[in-house]
Amino acid sequence: MLPFAAWLSWLIPIVGSVFVPIIFRLNKKAGETYPVLLTSLSAAFSLSIVLDVWGGKVVEEKIKWIPLPDGSWIEAGVLADPLSVLFASIASFLGTLIILYSIGYMEHEEGLPRYYFFMLFFVGAMVGLVLSDNLLQTYIFWEIVGLCSYALIGFWYKKPSAAHAGIKAFITTRVGDVAFLIGILLLYRSLGTFSMREISVGLEELLSKDPSAQGFVIACMLLIFGGAMGKSAQFPLHVWLPDAMEGPTPVSALIHAATMVKAGVYLVARTAFTIAPLEAFRGILAPWYETIAIIGAITAFLAATMGLVMNDIKRVVAYSTISQLGLMFTALGLASELGWFSSQFHVLSHSIFKALLFLSAGVVIHAVHTNNIDEMGGLARKMPLTFIASLFGALALSGIPPFSGFFSKDLIIEATIESGNVVIYLLVVFTSILTVTYTMRWIYKIFLAPPSLESSHTHEAPKVMTVPLLILAALSLLTGFFEEPFMSYIGLHYHFKPSLPAYATSAIILVFGLLLAYAFYLSATLRGMPLINPINIRKSGLGSVLHKILVNRYYIDHAYYKVFVDGTIWLSSKVRKYVEEKVIDGFNYALARATQSFVQAFRYLQTGSSNVNISGYALGIAILLIIFLLLLFGGLHI
Repeated sequence: MLPFAAWLSWLIPIVGSVFVPIIFRLNKKAGETYPVLLTSLSAAFSLSIVLDVWGGKVVEEKIKWIPLPDGSWIEAGVLADPLSVLFASIASFLGTLIILYSIGYMEHEEGLPRYYFFMLFFVGAMVGLVLSDNLLQTYIFWEIVGLCSYALIGFWYKKPSAAHAGIKAFITTRVGDVAFLIGILLLYRSLGTFSMREISVGLEELLSKDPSAQGFVIACMLLIFGGAMGKSAQFPLHVWLPDAMEGPTPVSALIHAATMVKAGVYLVARTAFTIAPLEAFRGILAPWYETIAIIGAITAFLAATMGLVMNDIKRVVAYSTISQLGLMFTALGLASELGWFSSQFHVLSHSIFKALLFLSAGVVIHAVHTNNIDEMGGLARKMPLTFIASLFGALALSGIPPFSGFFSKDLIIEATIESGNVVIYLLVVFTSILTVTYTMRWIYKIFLAPPSLESSHTHEAPKVMTVPLLILAALSLLTGFFEEPFMSYIGLHYHFKPSLPAYATSAIILVFGLLLAYAFYLSATLRGMPLINPINIRKSGLGSVLHKILVNRYYIDHAYYKVFVDGTIWLSSKVRKYVEEKVIDGFNYALARATQSFVQAFRYLQTGSSNVNISGYALGIAILLIIFLLLLFGGLHI
């Protein structure tokens, strides 16, 4: 590896981000180029570690960090192994392409120093998060990632919906973050260390001495998973991610492909890889794994159904992200080596094709100035390069061979079959069928449907935006063929081969998914109208009800706003009314009555007669005079 690579890969973008405003003041072009150079350096340092950790090797370095009263130290460190280097490379490499793309996309926007500062800070924090060797350091980067996402989602803060989306993301993810922090503190309280590897040893010793501690360990792991649920938008903490589309498209790409939402997947994978290794903790943590698999499968299915009806070009892709993350968690929750490996292979392929889909969506938005796919259509001829790139991403997301998603999703299907859990298997199958359908709907509405746009000026984006698309499109095609090298990189000494039932399941998924897509959408390109008109379905009794439920996102957001927003406003109004009327006003009235009583008690001393008043003054003067004479002649000592 390059010298100090594991440290410099995150220090360079974090420290370098501080100088972005200064460089922008000197020259705008330099200010735009500078972040690309820093993320390129970060990517070079991250990728240089790959060979050093190939085959499951570990590189660990520590320095003294926080002194403790007993003279010991909490250490800061880096843990470079195949898992952390994979995520660091994804974050820095894709971050470079996305920031390069931003030069064209954000060219005419205000606030560019702020934008590039947070983009750099974001990439650095994510790389630092995955390379941290202890949970305290991880949590600090975890919160920085949350701060950056809040600032970038709400980048157009003058737009109320964008400001609201940023706050919504911040508050929703905080719920999971608090759970994560409690889990960390409980482990530290019990084991006296934040180090992941030391926690692993400590948990084994704790359970060997006291088997009844199993409940405590499971509780800590569930709290840590709570943090992952928030960051990776898993049900019921998924509500922030679709609204996060209010931010600039490169921000959406960075969050979905390289940073924020992948952090939760990394945390669970790290827990099962280092903190509570599968081979040692599989049986002990069975309830933990089952919870992850169930929540992941439910999230995957629900998000896929909502993706069917969304009309915002980015929200469709956002719901696919939630759904695909659900598949990754499902695979991790199967508590098998195949499940763990398939989830990480899907992380790799998903990161690439999801960055491609978001950046392609950004090119379309940049050209047509609308996010509504119902107002698009016919763009395949006007934007052939973007169409081909988008198609590559869509085919990869749909799991159509030979694109990368086919290989990684096939392994997830094989893992669900191996697990023997029929419910999980069916949810994965239905999710995958819907994925094919809504992805083809997305392609049809944007590129193949009859044109809805009157503009004749629609054209391809500048090269600074299209070059990243071409790179990602090529990788979406090629990544799947690196399955065996990826196994060797992780350190697996045997290869997973999908069985006949897995291949059959994949075939069924593709046939049903494409048939649905053809019947409702793609057939219109050949016949002028679809075999089954979606509008007629939406107008039917059951179809109308289902469509309303899906468009309103199962009313989950509505329920949250009713309970937590309207409920808080109602409660605060009641509290304010009670405090004002019962406490503050009551106190004021009581004080007034006490003052009145006090005055009543002394009012008779004031007769209004000048004779009485002068007599009182004379008596007082006489008393003071006597005291003075006694002091003067020493008869009284005070």
